[in-house]
Amino acid sequence: MNILFVTYRELSLGSGSVRPVAMLRALAEAGHHIDVVARHTDLPSHPNIRFLAGGGDKPASLHQLRSAAFKATRRGYDAVHAVDDALFSAYRIARLHKTKLVYDACRTFTGSGGTLPSRFWKLFPGYCNKLEKRTLHKADAVLACCPTLTSDLQALAGEVEPIQIEDVPAQSMFGSREVERGGLLSRFGTPATSVVVCSILPGSRQEVRNLLVGVRKVIEALPGAVFFFKGGVSSEAAGMAANLDIGGHCAFFDQADMEGFVTALEIADAALLFGRDDDRHMNDEVYTLLKAPAPLVAVQCSAYAHLLNEQNSIQVLGSSESIAEGLLRAIREPLFSLGIATEGQQLVAGKYTFSSFKHKVRMAYHRVFKSM
Repeated sequence: MNILFVTYRELSLGSGSVRPVAMLRALAEAGHHIDVVARHTDLPSHPNIRFLAGGGDKPASLHQLRSAAFKATRRGYDAVHAVDDALFSAYRIARLHKTKLVYDACRTFTGSGGTLPSRFWKLFPGYCNKLEKRTLHKADAVLACCPTLTSDLQALAGEVEPIQIEDVPAQSMFGSREVERGGLLSRFGTPATSVVVCSILPGSRQEVRNLLVGVRKVIEALPGAVFFFKGGVSSEAAGMAANLDIGGHCAFFDQADMEGFVTALEIADAALLFGRDDDRHMNDEVYTLLKAPAPLVAVQCSAYAHLLNEQNSIQVLGSSESIAEGLLRAIREPLFSLGIATEGQQLVAGKYTFSSFKHKVRMAYHRVFKSM
């Protein structure tokens, strides 16, 4: 089967785009031939994958992506696989060439939980709402990553039945790695006795100070504690850490350094998932943290309630006191923490492996084409 894979994002594990990379690999390893249109790509070569746009040194513009996708369809494809806001261009392509359309949803664009893709959608909300509903109804398959998104899609377009395919941990996409503990810890200005890796999820900018005050409380109790941070607010967090006089205990991964983040989890004594209680949809980084050998400390959020519980994570509130208490417990109670970490790893191994992901993708495509 020949598939045109279209995304307006980067296709790179370094950029944190684990799901589209996993989806692309799953399709290629199933024997499909994939032509890719993406903003930028940084992936190993595969005999079944060809990059039509985004494979150069410079990211492709939105105009270049749309042009490349429309030109590519002259070759003829069995399906167009659209990721997130590439849906609407892909819909026109699929309708024009009578091609199957598979939509890999990351969000809704309108409705109560919608996130607008551009200013145009804000100017014409009624028209855009109808456009999204019509496009969802015309898609031959809609893939969703979590129960909340599935519910949002059904609430928006009631007749649509999304196929839920959960994400996978980033570790599944990397080969075996040598962990150089000394090299990782050389980033700090103090000897390390305990290592914590923190994932700051998007949208948590206002709460980061609470997190860093909690970190300071941990350092006051355990002077050898050091912290790795990954997230979109790293530059602001670094300045806050310096102001709190804990800069020597903190190191910040570049947002594109997913491999460094995954490697740091291998030597961590605790991992922290830091988001907002009103986060709407799950972030795929939760699977990466659960797969790590360190116990997961998670700020409570309704989006993760179906996945995280007291057996596989240490649940805390977003206050500095609660965060510090949870991290100190994870570090000071190794037997308790071992049970938490083991439970999390077993959950991932049982339900969220790359093998199970590939099987679900294969079954989704089989459903689309079984009538042909």
